[in-house]
Amino acid sequence: MVHQCFYFMKELTDRYFPFIKKLIPAQSVRPSVGLDIGVTSCRMVEVVKRSDGYELVRWAIEPIVAGDVAKAIRNIMSKTSQPNLYPVTGLTGKGTLIRFVDMPKMTLADLKRSFSFEVDKYFPFPKDQIFTDCHIIDPVGKDNKLPVLVAAAKKELINDRIKLLGDAGLQVDFVTLNSIAIANVFDVLGSPKVPGEAVAPGPKAVGVLDVGEIVSNLTILVDNRPKFNRDIFIGGRDFTKSIATALRVSADEAEKIKQDPQRAAEISGAVEAAIFDLVSELRLSCDYFVTETNLSLSQLFLTGGGTAMENLKQSLPKQLEIPTHQWDPISLLKLGPGLSASDVNAKSGYLGSALGLALYF
Repeated sequence: MVHQCFYFMKELTDRYFPFIKKLIPAQSVRPSVGLDIGVTSCRMVEVVKRSDGYELVRWAIEPIVAGDVAKAIRNIMSKTSQPNLYPVTGLTGKGTLIRFVDMPKMTLADLKRSFSFEVDKYFPFPKDQIFTDCHIIDPVGKDNKLPVLVAAAKKELINDRIKLLGDAGLQVDFVTLNSIAIANVFDVLGSPKVPGEAVAPGPKAVGVLDVGEIVSNLTILVDNRPKFNRDIFIGGRDFTKSIATALRVSADEAEKIKQDPQRAAEISGAVEAAIFDLVSELRLSCDYFVTETNLSLSQLFLTGGGTAMENLKQSLPKQLEIPTHQWDPISLLKLGPGLSASDVNAKSGYLGSALGLALYF
């Protein structure tokens, strides 16, 4: 099976980090490691491609203690099956941007040449301060137009990430964007099956909401291809601060309370305003998508550490009126020897980005 990969490669001979397509022979069994570096923890997923599908070899979640990210990276990478595996990592939030545009039909080589002269049209960053490229989402298109994904990341973010991994004693394979990594899971493994979901004819739109500590990202896919992406700067830290203020407890205690489903009623009033703000931004995004495509979301999948809060999981389907589910991306893989299904399932909701990163073979 051939799948499309969008990613920023480390600059060697070209002055951009291009998105390219990579093929892997079916007989290869070299593992691939995805490393998702967050604010409070790092997440690692190691996957190998077998002849009959993809197998989860290792996974881990490592807390970042006292701000020592390099130490957390060293600890988590020591848990991979082989030394010297180069991780794939991602970026998110400020300084990154994705756009979806329609371009006249042309070859990818011609598109890249044309795009390099039109970067200023798509991004509010000075051209000399970003790495950027484009990729054709659907080579067939329609009405003599091609849907194209264009993405950018500030050079300082890429360079800082490469330096961070270097400080941890690692070489980085390449750096992508987390939201593109999530779309990669759908491209490679397909859309999750929802029990009882009616299969309707025509294109199917689903959303993935990745709730991080500082930023939440909404990706909307149509038939497993990304069509919309937006960062919303409301995340788990906002919920934690609200709980800490309302209950007059420390941030650490508020974090524990937030993740305890037995205390959902107790913190309902504290997090109500932050959830309302998030829902309002999600509704604006969904309404815009419906207006542009005439497609409504059939499902919304939740991932990321912020979705551990029971209040959020209860509020979103009611207020958005969209069937909402905790995303379990690891269920799409075979489990390797010695792995506990119950342990993996308990943390699968934290591993979506890391899995998408690991699927870049």
